[in-house]
Amino acid sequence: MKKESTKKHGCAFSTFLIVLVILIFGVMVGVSLNRIREGQPGFLTNLWGTPDKYVDDPYLSNEATRINVPNHVKTIMLLGSDYQPEIGFRTDVMLLMAFNTKTNKVNLISFPRDLWMNIPGLGEQRLNVAYPFGEWQMLSDALALNFGFRPDHYMLADFEGFKHILDVLGPIDVEVTERMEDECYLDASGWRVVEPGTVTMEQWDAFWYVRARMNSSDIDRNRRAMEVIKAMGKKAFSPAHLRNLPNVIRAVFRTIETDMKINDYILYAFPLSKFFGDDMFRMYRIEYDNLSPGVTEGGAQVLYPNFEGIKEILREVLDAN
Repeated sequence: MKKESTKKHGCAFSTFLIVLVILIFGVMVGVSLNRIREGQPGFLTNLWGTPDKYVDDPYLSNEATRINVPNHVKTIMLLGSDYQPEIGFRTDVMLLMAFNTKTNKVNLISFPRDLWMNIPGLGEQRLNVAYPFGEWQMLSDALALNFGFRPDHYMLADFEGFKHILDVLGPIDVEVTERMEDECYLDASGWRVVEPGTVTMEQWDAFWYVRARMNSSDIDRNRRAMEVIKAMGKKAFSPAHLRNLPNVIRAVFRTIETDMKINDYILYAFPLSKFFGDDMFRMYRIEYDNLSPGVTEGGAQVLYPNFEGIKEILREVLDAN
């Protein structure tokens, strides 16, 4: 009985420490964000300080073509790799998250994988080959050259990493906005229909929902990916699941390649956690009115972008209007 009691006290103490650390970080970040809004330097704000983010940038020095992203808007590019041994990979998911530290809102937009454009160092290519050939620098340069902005950070996960994080999170409530049906190996019928509304998904359900492609377009897959990312974020930082947050963070560090540090996670996540709600996220899409399907001289089916039309959408996403 004593051993069992000691174990219980030990678990309770560990939980208390985790909650205490989260509260301390939350207070520190809250104070820091207030100072950012008031324009005060110092404290944790030095981690955010970007007095002129365009200094010496070879692709963003022309003020007429760049998007002037406000310093209070922080951006992360979420990349999904389809890596397979002996085949390599492409970044078939390219999703931009824009965090507005003044409004505590997050805007999401996905870039279709087949966008055909000038990739620095490669020439005319699909956007999804930039990272495999030149890592984050080449993809960041491609976005700067073609769309006039450069994300602050990136996070890259392959299939297994994505599934592991979903497994640690547990079931997620996905807000499905459009009806979809597609081939599904999870159902005995080989087919599945998902109707609009809140749908609870286990790991494999969410993975299938994002990846299904027999009966849908690249644009539709981007929408579904954003819906799942939104559901993952809402669950990870909801008050009811804060006890599981250390496990989620460990899963992220173990499975995701990123240039972010622990202080970046804290500054992005904790000030936003108390605001997670139905209006926390806003999702944007690059639709076919800004894309022209075509075939290259080499016979590849691609999407030719309307750069100015897409940049107008990005200005709204990045609060740069």
